[in-house]
Amino acid sequence: MKRNPLVCIMLSLAGFSSARGADEPQSPLSVPDAVKGITARELGGHMKFLASDLMRGRDTGSPEIRIVAEYLASRLSAAGASPAGDAELPSGNSYFQKFPLEIVTPQLTGTSVTLLLEQNGSKRVVPCKLGVDVTLMPWGLTPGEIEAPVVFAGFGQVYSALQIDDYDGIDVKGRFVLLFSGERPQQNTSTAERTKTATRPRRRRGGAGFPGQDKAVEHGAIGAIVLRAADTEGPRPANASSAMRLFGFGQPSMALGRAPARIPSLTFADPIRELILKSAELTPESKPKPLDGLKVRCTFAATKEIKEERNVIGLFRGSDPEKAKEVVIYSAHYDHVGVDDKGEIYNGSDDNASGSSALLEIAEAFGDGPRPARSVAFLWVSGEEKGLLGSEWFSDHVSLPKDYKIVADINLDMVSRNDGKTIGITPSDKHPDYSTLVTSACAAAKEEGLATKFDADDFYFRTDSYNFARKGIPIVFFFCGVHEDYHRPTDDVAKADFEKAARVARAAYRLGWEVAQAKDVPKKIKPPAKTAAMR
Repeated sequence: MKRNPLVCIMLSLAGFSSARGADEPQSPLSVPDAVKGITARELGGHMKFLASDLMRGRDTGSPEIRIVAEYLASRLSAAGASPAGDAELPSGNSYFQKFPLEIVTPQLTGTSVTLLLEQNGSKRVVPCKLGVDVTLMPWGLTPGEIEAPVVFAGFGQVYSALQIDDYDGIDVKGRFVLLFSGERPQQNTSTAERTKTATRPRRRRGGAGFPGQDKAVEHGAIGAIVLRAADTEGPRPANASSAMRLFGFGQPSMALGRAPARIPSLTFADPIRELILKSAELTPESKPKPLDGLKVRCTFAATKEIKEERNVIGLFRGSDPEKAKEVVIYSAHYDHVGVDDKGEIYNGSDDNASGSSALLEIAEAFGDGPRPARSVAFLWVSGEEKGLLGSEWFSDHVSLPKDYKIVADINLDMVSRNDGKTIGITPSDKHPDYSTLVTSACAAAKEEGLATKFDADDFYFRTDSYNFARKGIPIVFFFCGVHEDYHRPTDDVAKADFEKAARVARAAYRLGWEVAQAKDVPKKIKPPAKTAAMR
């Protein structure tokens, strides 16, 4: 994943205020002394357990992640939070909110790919050997046989600001969509513009998927063919060894009988790639169109299993009888990506044992200090690495009391690496969801000696706060940025900066306390004129 740094406002500059007007100096935030109880030592202790080899990478649906959930729930109970998960008669609510997962495990044996070409009245059947003639990324497989026509969708690009939509005017529903990798020739589009206007990406183990995948799914495509365009040096869109390693490993999705979030992707070796391009008369300049003479027949072998996964949630009820029905929620994902086929453990120390441990420390501080006017909830979600599954379930099935309303989400994901005195924040002052919550977050960070950077908008859709934002709830996401150990077995606790994580946690506590005590709830705002001038 590429970072697209944007220089953000620095609240240490004189004259900028969060919600008090552009020319009024920012006053220090007044919070309970409980904030001092958030320490690097205690936060590091949580991280050492969550990111230990014993937890085997906390994969979604694994036995180890159930242990982690129990650990989180026990710490919530010790902090004095009330259980706010599912109702479990006769004992009342639980700290756990259960949600169903469908685990699909693709199998090599029984899986096949065949091309059916028809040109000038002649028909040709081209069997393709897996791993040799064709690379199959077995995402979103549905066991059984399918045969479907192919529609060409150019480079699969959707840039609203440039009025480009490669899916406009074509029907890909129930079909394979053929996409060129890379960019169309002479396209003058910056990385920043592509990031801002493209369909939202999701975190995925093994890469970000093929171009235009999310739009293909939206339009009902059942699979994708990704090819390097003729006479181009674009990247080869799939790695055979990476794809083959996915066979035999379970892939979770939400078990709701809906279409998968991802679809199978096919990449062909050069001889067959050239055959397709020639028979379909495709060049880099070709316009999107149905490919009437090309069909794909696939037999997918896979097993299905329904599992139960759990979010963890606790609640500190507010001290004001009316404002207590308004909830400030903290969120973090506690899953990572488990163990690979070589037995290497992806401990996920920064991603996201750091954010999960920070939430534990913040919860303990709220338990030790006085209760603010509004209620404060703590939510750890699973399945983030598989497509934000747990937060999607929670946001669609909120387990808080029925008359309670979430007014803000403070999300922590990866907060223990890179520069110890800076932290990234999204949404930025250039983002449509910029709000008073963000300006207050910057002020809270300043109190802990953290300079804030608006360099995280690229990740706005890629973490759990997105599922609150899509419900219209103001959000802020604290994020230290990616690094060389991101989604690698080397993301170990030995490399963590516990003090930075503790600073971020204290800043997040200050922010949550202020929001929970404030007269008004957070709201969207336009950036102050001085902010615009500072860019």
